[in-house]
Amino acid sequence: MSADFKPVMHPAGFDEALARILGEVRTGHYFSMAELLAAPGQDKQLRCSRTALLAQVAAGSNAVDQWVVERPRDPIAITMAARVAVERACRAAANNAPQAQSLGHRAAELCAEAASLTPGDPVPYIGRLALATGFDERIDGPASCPVPGPWHAFRDLWRVDPANREGCHRMLSAVGNGAAPSPADAQLFAASIVGSVGLSSLSPLQLLPLYALVVAYEYRKAQRDTLAHLMWSTDAARAEMARGWSWFTNSSKEDWLVVDLSHLAHALVAGGRSDLAADVFHALGPYGATKPWASVSSTGDAVEEFVRARSTALSAARRRDSQGRPRGAP
Repeated sequence: MSADFKPVMHPAGFDEALARILGEVRTGHYFSMAELLAAPGQDKQLRCSRTALLAQVAAGSNAVDQWVVERPRDPIAITMAARVAVERACRAAANNAPQAQSLGHRAAELCAEAASLTPGDPVPYIGRLALATGFDERIDGPASCPVPGPWHAFRDLWRVDPANREGCHRMLSAVGNGAAPSPADAQLFAASIVGSVGLSSLSPLQLLPLYALVVAYEYRKAQRDTLAHLMWSTDAARAEMARGWSWFTNSSKEDWLVVDLSHLAHALVAGGRSDLAADVFHALGPYGATKPWASVSSTGDAVEEFVRARSTALSAARRRDSQGRPRGAP
């Protein structure tokens, strides 16, 4: 591989169809967005990931507002209006803007309207969860995970779409990165999800504990813990590497997101199995994600950290193969 390799760190990742239309959405045009979201063959995860990124981009333009004006009975338009309203309300809350509460109320109304128009669609319920997280609504968790968080909204989402990837990641962030950050709560939540009855071994949520480890690392790094990097060498971390590796080797490209593969690749490199990480980097192709590389870098340079880890992994795999050693599991 070329020494000057530089990853494509685009938020759309592998979704080239989505990447192609973001510029149009950013400039206030909705036609391609409407066409993409109406296309057949989209499962719930793809629909959630697409609407999430589209809302982040559209929140800064009038694309969705114009869509609703021109097609007021289009349920997809209403769903996207809810997504955008949630995004704007949460940004306002994060900035302590005076209009945050009114924006939050309007977003909640749109989520309710979207839910009534598209029963079974998890997106409006993700919107409610995002609002609960953004406005720091917390209640005590269940006996299986007794940590405070927006459990009321999470339960509503779970009833509609159990083990929804975006929902679980939003919950992980809510319990681990609230006003009083608690990496232990994040790790407990992740453990409760992977231990939940009926979770498929092919679910990308099998990687959730790796994300929780990054939350814990970020916390320890912020505390200036010079031994924080050693957490990747613990038995618990190795067990999660093995879980992630099993998911990767048994899943297919349709199940992969760039950010998930990035977390797995990092864990394997940090945990001493760089040779296996090479397979994950090959699966990533030209793509990379900002997380977790920016978090674990001493300089915050995600690209530099990604390239360094990738080079280490490819070299380790070449050495293993030249010596005739078996690949083995973590």
